[in-house]
Amino acid sequence: MNKKTLIVFVAGILIGGGAFYGFQYSHEGISAQKAADKALNFINNNIEEGVTASLLDVSETSGVYKIHIEIANREYESYVTKDGKLLFSSGISLTSTQEENQAATSIPQTKKPKVELFVMSFCPYGNQAENTMLPVYNLLKDKVDWNIHYIVNVSNGNVSSLHGQPEVDQNKREACVLQEWGMDKWWQFTTYVNDNCGSNGSCWREAAENAGLDISAITNCVSSEGLSLMKNEASVTNEAGVNGSPTLIINGVKTNSVYHYGNSQAYLGAVCSAFESAPEECSQQLPTSGNTSSGSGSCQ
Repeated sequence: MNKKTLIVFVAGILIGGGAFYGFQYSHEGISAQKAADKALNFINNNIEEGVTASLLDVSETSGVYKIHIEIANREYESYVTKDGKLLFSSGISLTSTQEENQAATSIPQTKKPKVELFVMSFCPYGNQAENTMLPVYNLLKDKVDWNIHYIVNVSNGNVSSLHGQPEVDQNKREACVLQEWGMDKWWQFTTYVNDNCGSNGSCWREAAENAGLDISAITNCVSSEGLSLMKNEASVTNEAGVNGSPTLIINGVKTNSVYHYGNSQAYLGAVCSAFESAPEECSQQLPTSGNTSSGSGSCQ
């Protein structure tokens, strides 16, 4: 199962094209376990053949049931109404403080905005953010100071990441590509993996060849510099106070526009708002994919 298939469920568009799905149920309320079982049956009846979702945990929160599930070795959180009629692929918090909301929209302006995208290489939300940002990068290129960072932990020389060792390895590979070949090749390599490789990055060599990269050089970089690169990433993310993938920081300010998955125009608007004098490219209209989501889903 490739990343794109996983993203389809998480974004809330696997079936029916919406952010929630309707069940048929006659009672006013059901137990948490029954709601979870009902959701799981629905997902497994509609997901890609040969892939199975399994229940890890179910709990009650804010008047709904939160289900913690695993699909193809990745974990997700979704929500089911207590009457068992609606399944939500993600939830949006309505309790943000006024200060947080203001900070999300008050991006300071500079001549050359600094854009920092923090991700985990196998976080489906982070993958969506990368794919959504790509058209913006292609449009603005060197008019923006682009920065990609990986959310990892390093302790006693050991690197860990939310989705396990395969993600640590891919984080290192992507960081090496960025260091050795630059941003253009990084986007080409990373988005190929997002669209074509499984949750363990099994086709990363194919992605490297597609981008014209030296596989041996990547492997050597991972062996010799992978740890130091991840130490630097851990330091940067800790200093920025980032723990969720994706996180988008523009000119030092976190922006919730990153959650508009599939809507490159929203990303472009956020970046262009940070220019003292916006370039003419900012007036262009970017296509929006049919698979858009404005939920607040993230991996953390």
